[in-house]
Amino acid sequence: MSIIKIKPLPVTPEMLTDEVNRRLSLGFDFDFGDERGVHHFGTTPGDMTRWMQEVTPLAQAAMNIGEPDRLVGIKTNTGLVEVKASEWWLVLDAAAAWRQPLYAAYFALKAASEIPADYAVNESYWKF
Repeated sequence: MSIIKIKPLPVTPEMLTDEVNRRLSLGFDFDFGDERGVHHFGTTPGDMTRWMQEVTPLAQAAMNIGEPDRLVGIKTNTGLVEVKASEWWLVLDAAAAWRQPLYAAYFALKAASEIPADYAVNESYWKF
């Protein structure tokens, strides 16, 4: 009886892009630091579209007319919550702090001469 070894297919840049997009879609936790507690913010493409087309313009408009305390109702993966226009920028900053290391890891992996076969399961590649 002979053992047949199957060579894994090489990892493509597209596979790596799919993985970073999967990770970017997982969302992150934001602690409001008050009775609202910690909310999990969804970051799927649909979530991000709503952030940028709905919430961010409302928050920016309120800030522009001098109403940083104006409340904007949003729905996180945790539930309904109101955020002050000025707080929305803290949420966006937290999102950037969570997303940027994923992009840095993705860029580093993509620049490698050969993308490691275990890129999707070895968390050490995604820590930056």
